[in-house]
Amino acid sequence: MTGSKIFITSLKNEGIALLVLLGAWGLISTFYPVFIIPSPMDVVSDFPGYLPASFPTHLITTSERIGIGFGISFVLGCIIGTLAFANGWEAPVNALMSAANILPGMILGVIFLLVFGIGSQTPIALVIFLTLPTISINTISGLARRDPTLEQYLITLRANRGDILQYVYLPALVPTLLSNLSIGLGLSIKVVLMGEFIGSQDGLGYLLNVARIYFNMREVFFYLFLLLVFTLLYQGCLTLLANSLLKKFFFTA
Repeated sequence: MTGSKIFITSLKNEGIALLVLLGAWGLISTFYPVFIIPSPMDVVSDFPGYLPASFPTHLITTSERIGIGFGISFVLGCIIGTLAFANGWEAPVNALMSAANILPGMILGVIFLLVFGIGSQTPIALVIFLTLPTISINTISGLARRDPTLEQYLITLRANRGDILQYVYLPALVPTLLSNLSIGLGLSIKVVLMGEFIGSQDGLGYLLNVARIYFNMREVFFYLFLLLVFTLLYQGCLTLLANSLLKKFFFTA
């Protein structure tokens, strides 16, 4: 399948998912007044009247925080997971990361707010602290699913370490990295919004909080819809990447 066909197929799948979610949203909105759950048509018909003039600036600010926090947690999480597996530290590292994973984000947000103050540091620190454990654990689990039979076969052939890394560990690591990109970004978006909700005076999380206070539910649902569209497009790009350039690393029946 060519790259263009894969891209079109990916867009169709994400478009179907979006239509299903919009349909569910529209159906639920019929049971509630517009000031609680506005329908998609209500949100579209009043756009962009309910948005503040500074919306583009807030959007850029949130995007930067997501990019920085997710980038750091992705790199560190993959490195920690890979080193833990390579050195046989899976059990203690998994235990440590699982313990960090259960810490309540809201409590951590308050602590980081007291430590760093209002601004970008609080949401970025939250993303790193809450996303890194998931990525580390997922990396260890992905490497553990390598093909041990193939590894033993290469060892009997006296293959060098480079061959084992190329033919055994890399095919297990690449799908794991894509999984980390998918899981990590979704988690990062939620955590950044929570951090901005708690300790920022800018960003989409801050705008969501202000809209919630004034019961501007059209604005609230617009932000949620915007994040949904971005996430689906991002997932579509990952699907395209997995089924084109990185297809050889995925096992197919």
